[in-house]
Amino acid sequence: MIKKKRICVVTTNRADYVKLKSVLEFLSKDPDVELLTIITGSHLLRNYDNTVDLIRSDGFPVSYTTYIEVDGRIPVTMAKSAGLATSEFATAFHNLNPDIVVLHGDRFEMLAAAVAASLMNLFIVHIEGGEITGTIDEHIRHAVTKLAHCHFPATRQAKINILKLGEKPENVFCAGCPGVDNLLKAPHMSLEKLEEQVNKSVKEKKRVNIQNGFLLCVQHPVTTEYGQGAVHMKETLEALLKSGKEAIVLWPNIDAGADDISQTIRVFLLRSEVGKVTVFRNFIPDIFLNLLRHASVMVGNSSSGIREAGYFGTPVVNIGTRQDGRIRGKNVINAGYSRDEIFSVIQKQLKHGRYKPERLYGKGGAGKKIARVLKSVDISAIQKQLSY
Repeated sequence: MIKKKRICVVTTNRADYVKLKSVLEFLSKDPDVELLTIITGSHLLRNYDNTVDLIRSDGFPVSYTTYIEVDGRIPVTMAKSAGLATSEFATAFHNLNPDIVVLHGDRFEMLAAAVAASLMNLFIVHIEGGEITGTIDEHIRHAVTKLAHCHFPATRQAKINILKLGEKPENVFCAGCPGVDNLLKAPHMSLEKLEEQVNKSVKEKKRVNIQNGFLLCVQHPVTTEYGQGAVHMKETLEALLKSGKEAIVLWPNIDAGADDISQTIRVFLLRSEVGKVTVFRNFIPDIFLNLLRHASVMVGNSSSGIREAGYFGTPVVNIGTRQDGRIRGKNVINAGYSRDEIFSVIQKQLKHGRYKPERLYGKGGAGKKIARVLKSVDISAIQKQLSY
């Protein structure tokens, strides 16, 4: 009897789960694979709607859960969280005994998982390495690449960058972004249906009206600009208010500086006049993708504005430095942190309207390609050497 290959996928938040979902689907259906998962990070936090339940409802195994976030949302607690995470991942890997560890992207939790797996002589797979951005993510992404044995960049340029880091060509597979798989097959909601779904999440008495157009705002802390997040978020909120448009704002991620942004949002909402700005903690993937599909303009610094928005032709105002260097389409216009500049670019994008869709991060099918390689990859070559 052939031994099943034990493949362990690590996911830390809704964003990376959406990217990994199609990979999980193909692995879970393969009779020669035993799929394992480690669920951690904001998946387990009430403030982020315990998205571990979403994973369970999608039918995937929850093999191991662990709390790794040291509260505080400041650089020292972020660093301590990484240290705690390294210890917790070591325990998880020891208990689960995987053949392969699959990591995605550039979160600090992924670096911790990569360090633990590397020290335990486990075969590491890294999805969506090789990209160029701002913030601490840029450092982490390339560090994980150097610890990983097999790579799945989303673009040709990312593959070139990985090869420049000394990785061997036979270990680098340009598969596209697996998140595109779910984006392309996400059910299309009418504006009327989408508005109904959004209003189910409104806790205040106000009603969100998106049928006449709306702005979608997602703004995260920039860890290398720690201490400035409150000012940056205030400027963005003032620009949204000045626009007079219905605006849907999502809660930031859990990086250092998140509390500054959250507090700024809370203070803003205490004002007697907040216009048409409404704040939400989280949306399930299908609703978020349809918000992205229908938004008049997306505002903020989320990678979804750079990557996914282009598939819908949604105009984007990309604020600040967080996405510096990332490949983007013609639908993206950059703005600084001042409310006047942000407002000006919002008006420019509203006037322009929708763009021709661009598929810069793949055309679908990445999950299947990645799963196929994982099933057959030789995991015996744990020792790495640079190849320049």
